Amino acid sequence: MRKLFSLLGFILSKIGRSITFTRNLILNLFFISFIAIIIIALQQQKDAPVTFADNTALVLNLNGVLVDQPKLVDPFDKVIGELVDSQNVINEIAISDVVSVINSAKTDNAISALILDLAQLKPASLTKLTDISDALVEFKKSNKPIYAYGDYFSQEQYFLASFADEILLNPAGGVLLQGYGSYSLYFKDAIDKLNLSSHVFRVGTYKSFVEPFTRSDMSAESKEAKLNWLNQLWDTYTSTVAKNRLINADDVAPKADIFIAQLQSVNGNIAQYALKQKLVDQLLTREQISHYLAKKLNSESDKYDKVEFLDYLNLLPTQFEEQGFASKPGVGIIFANGQILDGNQPPGAIGGKSLTKLLLQAKDDEQIKALVLRIDSPGGSAFASEQIRTALLEVKKSGKPVIVSMGSVAASGGYWIASAADEIWAKPTTITGSIGIFGLFATTEKLLAKMGIYSDGVGTTDYTGLSVNRELPEHMAKIIQMTVENGYSNFLNVVAEGRDMTTEEVDKVAQGRVWTGSDALNLGLIDNLGSLDDAIASAAKKAGVSSDSLILIQTPRSERDRLLSMFTQSVAKQVLTELNISPNGSMATWLATMSRQAGQLTNYSDPQGLYVECLVCEIK
Repeated sequence: MRKLFSLLGFILSKIGRSITFTRNLILNLFFISFIAIIIIALQQQKDAPVTFADNTALVLNLNGVLVDQPKLVDPFDKVIGELVDSQNVINEIAISDVVSVINSAKTDNAISALILDLAQLKPASLTKLTDISDALVEFKKSNKPIYAYGDYFSQEQYFLASFADEILLNPAGGVLLQGYGSYSLYFKDAIDKLNLSSHVFRVGTYKSFVEPFTRSDMSAESKEAKLNWLNQLWDTYTSTVAKNRLINADDVAPKADIFIAQLQSVNGNIAQYALKQKLVDQLLTREQISHYLAKKLNSESDKYDKVEFLDYLNLLPTQFEEQGFASKPGVGIIFANGQILDGNQPPGAIGGKSLTKLLLQAKDDEQIKALVLRIDSPGGSAFASEQIRTALLEVKKSGKPVIVSMGSVAASGGYWIASAADEIWAKPTTITGSIGIFGLFATTEKLLAKMGIYSDGVGTTDYTGLSVNRELPEHMAKIIQMTVENGYSNFLNVVAEGRDMTTEEVDKVAQGRVWTGSDALNLGLIDNLGSLDDAIASAAKKAGVSSDSLILIQTPRSERDRLLSMFTQSVAKQVLTELNISPNGSMATWLATMSRQAGQLTNYSDPQGLYVECLVCEIK
């Protein structure tokens, strides 16, 4: 019998090895074929470079979501997503690329106008939008016109469109302005009905993330704090639009009764309402818009010469030199975007270990004379945040100026890190603060008891037997609360040390409360209001180098990824043709299904289980 099993094991192992060999062979052959097709496509593209004549309009057709730094998506997956045009694959657009294109077009004599086609622009924070609108304001100084057109304008799309000289709207479309809000579901009654025991540990009046589990509604303190920064953002939005459109701020999004009366006056036609309220300039169909723009651009035909965003971007030199290839000393820049987690993390998340490594690389690189850390994060792991802050202090000790530029959000753990900088810059609409710590979990002993299930046993100490199935002992609750309070005390000390304040002064503006950049400046939590470019200029001045010499510090990509990424935005359609894949065929469907399997999971991994995160900073 033993020999029989041994024989079967031998046969199965051989079969397994054969399957593995066959699978690898097929994958390698497919990969080699794929590379060959891409090389052919590249050669074809070299034979027909992107060119455009004078009197060309730059079409800013932004398709995707605005980010500081795109994630390192596997190039093959990205190509597959483009091939099948999957709605589940969302493009990421670097804000710096958009700004660079607009700035270049301003002085490009071949570009006669800028056209905003924002239909595919995904929701974005007001801070990110103002980074682009600042460039639009500069572009207008060239006296070149800006036109915006669309079937519909979402709130984010319309903010950028308002900077145009003319806004053209489809007669069947509309402008959708809802305002800003922050809403949550509240589970206390459900928790009670399910006989769950919730255990909440927090410090601070405004650390309101735990409220949905302890209340059935939002507390007065939370409403006060949220309305403070929400109103500031909305006032900025409406006042900016009103200034651009030469209307009153109250007319941008009037009260419900006024809006209904005005809508009734145009028989409920949303497009006519937008025209009457001067939110747009003309109502034109797509064909009429094309003819109208051709006429405005002095075209001799019904069409006009144009170059699209990505094509124009590909003609521009890179903005950053990669670390290790810098031609001269300059300012190093690191993008820290996403949730703060322990260990190594790819772009799109902040890893305590991986970001620390980049910071120490900047410290040791003689070509880097100053460092700008761009933070766009709601926080996360307290352990990882402190690990990163410690590395930032090491950079400072080396004598290199350290400047933090805050993006849309730099709150809680994000602020923990930022507080160590020599100088902190933020936009007026940046969300920051949220200096506080919380802990929350539930136990099920009452639910189990109701079903006649009990947990019992013995242990050698007072600390054994801790489980979600057992009642939390009172002494353990005290220990956990003390740990949270100690974490809050550490947070106050960190900020006090970095901002040259007393812990009492920090505590007054802490308590978990969220602030805008404007508030933070008045409270001493930041030093200046300005953009990433302003922060870079400040770092360059302190180091005595040119602000044009920028060195990007990031986790290096493999040579394979470097090769493939060269083609992902430009050859997808050609690969489709060569492989004879129909966008609606079964092969495309299979590839799309494979692509959707690679979703990013959000995992908490703090060794001590303590988190400094602003989970209420999301705006809806």
